[in-house]
Amino acid sequence: MKPNDRFSWAVEMLHVDPSDHILEIGCGHGIAISMIAGVLKTGTITAIDQSAAMISKASRKNQGNGAVLLKGTFPDVHMNGHRFDKIFAFNVNVFLKDPGRELLSIKSLLAPEGALYLFFQPPPADGMAITQHIADEACARLRKANFSIIDVLFKKIPPSPCACIIAR
Repeated sequence: MKPNDRFSWAVEMLHVDPSDHILEIGCGHGIAISMIAGVLKTGTITAIDQSAAMISKASRKNQGNGAVLLKGTFPDVHMNGHRFDKIFAFNVNVFLKDPGRELLSIKSLLAPEGALYLFFQPPPADGMAITQHIADEACARLRKANFSIIDVLFKKIPPSPCACIIAR
């Protein structure tokens, strides 16, 4: 499998519609942004990362595709009243801890019928039991913040299994 297979799977799970307004939390190098931007027609992709180096790399990778890239820590970045159909994050540590403040902000940023997609892929030495445990813990945190779990999906993508949690 290619190194970006996890991003391909994540974008596939998002079921991007050309009119979607999407927010990525923790965009890193901007791999998912480039995959999503090509599908959008009237929709938008906005991405946040706390690292200036990652925003710089993502900006170079996505130059000219209409993506909006913001440097800052979520949820401290001001979103100017934007609402999103889909918000997603891949391996963002805050969702593995106590994301109360972040989840409140996500609730306010989701459009009606919008969804949150949390993706996790643990380190290579970890197997399905660890991935399942991470998903169970994340689901418990989401329920505590009054999210409804729509689906929990798993896929074996080397070097370790991935989880996708979809919530509203």
